[in-house]
Amino acid sequence: MPLALQIAERALALDRETFDPRAVKWAKDAIADMIGCTLLGANTETTDAALNADSYAPGACLVLGRNRRLGQLEAAFVNGTAGHALDYDDTSKSLSGHPTVIIVPGLLALAEERDASGRDFLDAYIVGVETATRLARGVNFHHYEKGWHPTATLGIFGAAAAAARLLGLSAEQTAHALSACVSFASGVKANFGTPTKPMHAGIAARNGLFAALLAKKGLAAAPGALEDRQGFLDVFNGPGNHDAAKMLIDWGQPLDLLDPGISIKKYPCVYSVHGAIDAAIALREESDVSPEAIVSVLVRMHPRRLLPHVRNPATSALNAKFSLPYAVARGLVDGAVTLDHFEEDALHDPVVTRVMDRVVMEPLDDLTNDYGAELRVTLADGTVCMKAVTAPLGRGPEVPLPPAMLAAKFADCASRAVSAAGASEIFDMLMALDGLRSMRLLTKAIEKATSDRSGSAR
Repeated sequence: MPLALQIAERALALDRETFDPRAVKWAKDAIADMIGCTLLGANTETTDAALNADSYAPGACLVLGRNRRLGQLEAAFVNGTAGHALDYDDTSKSLSGHPTVIIVPGLLALAEERDASGRDFLDAYIVGVETATRLARGVNFHHYEKGWHPTATLGIFGAAAAAARLLGLSAEQTAHALSACVSFASGVKANFGTPTKPMHAGIAARNGLFAALLAKKGLAAAPGALEDRQGFLDVFNGPGNHDAAKMLIDWGQPLDLLDPGISIKKYPCVYSVHGAIDAAIALREESDVSPEAIVSVLVRMHPRRLLPHVRNPATSALNAKFSLPYAVARGLVDGAVTLDHFEEDALHDPVVTRVMDRVVMEPLDDLTNDYGAELRVTLADGTVCMKAVTAPLGRGPEVPLPPAMLAAKFADCASRAVSAAGASEIFDMLMALDGLRSMRLLTKAIEKATSDRSGSAR
């Protein structure tokens, strides 16, 4: 049986009546976090470019935070771009990327079109995450290290599976959608730190939905597009660098949402540096380090996390989100890393620049510790302060972001586009998503809250 069909059968066989309630709670948290991140990114230059690149025809689907309604595909593209514009959205260890930003935008557009319930939306989202992460288990981490951006190249399959579930496609139709995604998938890490990276998410969100809609209309794709000699596995990973069998075992036992889980970000920058930030903030608090006294800062992390994240942050606010030296310096100087620290004016703080110039990076010896970090700070009087973190706060079920912190993050993000009262109402709706009779109620609440904020600003 072709691999795409085997994956499709497993995806559609997932039964929401058997979903662990903890997974449903994680799904609601991740979706809420994604909506907040999308509202945060709604008015960025990157989202402006996505929204104004063409004269899109009006449609039924809301562009969050902008109060424009477009067709399904256009709304998925713009919302996906906005959701990833500031790199504050969740991550998955299995995917080695950002799952929710690919799955939610297309699913939300489709749910508006079909007037789907919150329960059906949650169900489809869980199917999408499970599909993307199970497929990822057969290709990572070689796929990531080869230079692909798995958020886009693997997340697209989750977006297609989620849409297929909400559309009620058969296993055969879903397999065609997955095979079509092989031709639609792209995104490379060379574009990290540029406005093109968020476009990876928008394009994959759109194309995953598009593949499912095409399959519903009868589009056929090669049954073996994943495993054939010139198919996805060999072309994207290279012969011998993948294991299709890993994609097929243990679906839902437990759901990937629970093990290893989804990580919701505490800091508005690339997740790979969060462990180092936690260590820097803790060291500052415990050792009362004065930035002026710092002579050197040694950061040790997994080599996979070091290589992409050494860029000079002075070039742009977006580039700073991918700079380990900048993130660590901010943690040591301010005891926090916030959205305001990634505004252009903040990048040239002389105290931060001085500390940043003293940061040296080395790989950890313990290669099993993917996201941990060790800091060694030497002071002018010869004192050496050390701090190690095994997992950053927000790292899935091991160290989840506390509910109050999730709510505060949502309020902070959403307040950039909607009224404070509206943000509170929207968050409450998202926390009760499984009881929402129509997803249109959610988008109407977002639309109203956006108008309320715009009106009060005049």
